[in-house]
Amino acid sequence: MSATDVADILTCAAPGCDEHVVRTGGRGRPAVYCSPACRPAGRGRAGVHVVVEVDHQPTPDNERPTGRVWIVRLRRGTQSVVIAAELGRPSADLLAGQLNELLATRRRVKGAAME
Repeated sequence: MSATDVADILTCAAPGCDEHVVRTGGRGRPAVYCSPACRPAGRGRAGVHVVVEVDHQPTPDNERPTGRVWIVRLRRGTQSVVIAAELGRPSADLLAGQLNELLATRRRVKGAAME
């Protein structure tokens, strides 16, 4: 193995992966990941999904929540974002259902009518 061959063997760029990536002299960008599963796009699809949550703000002494105290949150792994706050329960449930429908859509159908 020559010095140029050693320089072309790298460690995968995915966090926690110690597999080797062999860069060939082919066309295109040089490989950075050892497999499609280690690429960020591959990990996102096969791993953690976006979840819609309906939750309420903390109440004193764990009482039953009343009024406009409900929030709708999107969560993926350890990351989350609050979409709406200070909603009544029916409004929060409706919004969560609409978000679930939106996220469940796999692809757009070409030529479909607009709603």
